[in-house]
Amino acid sequence: MQIPITIITGFLGAGKTTLLNYILHNNQGLRIAVLVNDFGSVNIDSELIVGVEGESVSLSNGCICCTIRDDLLKAVFSVIQRENPPEYLIIETSGVSDPFAVAETFLMPALRPHVAVDSIVTVVDAEQVKDLRGDQEMLAMDQISAADIIVMNKVDLVDKAGLADARSFIREIVPDARILEVTHGRAPLELLLGVGEYSIDKLKSREKRDVHVHAAVRDEEMRGEGDEEHDRVHTDHTMVFNTWTYTADEPLLYKELCDAIDNLPVTIFRAKGFVQLKESPERKAVVHIVGKRAQLTFSGAWGEAGPHTQIVLIGTQGSVNAEKLQVLFDRARASVAEASKSNPAGEALSWVRKMWPEKFKQK
Repeated sequence: MQIPITIITGFLGAGKTTLLNYILHNNQGLRIAVLVNDFGSVNIDSELIVGVEGESVSLSNGCICCTIRDDLLKAVFSVIQRENPPEYLIIETSGVSDPFAVAETFLMPALRPHVAVDSIVTVVDAEQVKDLRGDQEMLAMDQISAADIIVMNKVDLVDKAGLADARSFIREIVPDARILEVTHGRAPLELLLGVGEYSIDKLKSREKRDVHVHAAVRDEEMRGEGDEEHDRVHTDHTMVFNTWTYTADEPLLYKELCDAIDNLPVTIFRAKGFVQLKESPERKAVVHIVGKRAQLTFSGAWGEAGPHTQIVLIGTQGSVNAEKLQVLFDRARASVAEASKSNPAGEALSWVRKMWPEKFKQK
């Protein structure tokens, strides 16, 4: 018997993990295996987690969550060959993944007897989708075109006109797809899981698109042997994103962290992670940044890892300047910020930055 698969896709920050958490909380006893391929660790709600072993997270409802490192094929086989195999598979792709390429994996002869794509669900941010331009808009359109179910998320953040625009944008790409308009990813599960076989015809006769993700490093480190040929080959069709991670062992100050977020370059599409705040050191702060929006919530105690800060930022190629971002976030460190406050000259410079920010914009 084939195990059905739902592929969850969508552009950076659309709300894929929020939808995934909602499914896991409300799966009504279905034994689900979740495979996650993202820039940072998936934020599965801590109250669901009962154990961690290697790349697998065991959940209290009988589900498991595994991280895909390199090979989706191997990851799927490792899950379905368990002593107690899942009844359902969910693949959460990264925000810059091509879902067609993921779906094609399950057409391979080795997998077809065991699994079948039930549906591709694309999560769309109702407020942000019309702001994408260029390659980013093209990628979002590819993700939408792959779907037979659209979860239009965050509809509470747009007015009627904005909602109509987003709906029209989607309908131009996928006229026949089911659109579920929701907030906080709360889509009816009976409309998401077990809804029927996905149309494999969508995988045929389409342009292949390459999506590359690189860590942001210094310019002189970016080019290695053979890179000139790599750049030439992919000039016309590759969408390249850079990712960079900020880490700190000492706490950050809330106000200064907000200042750092406010001064992020507009080319940073997504950021997420955990923050140790000096104002509340015993609680883990979770930060989410999507386009112009930022949200900070608390998820409970720190646990065995102990207090620390780790924020993953994702932006367009060349826009993630590691050195400037390091300086920007370092200003929020308690020792740096408090030293600056005790220095009148530092306070004056900080005031000037706020009054005339255009003179201090990130390049």
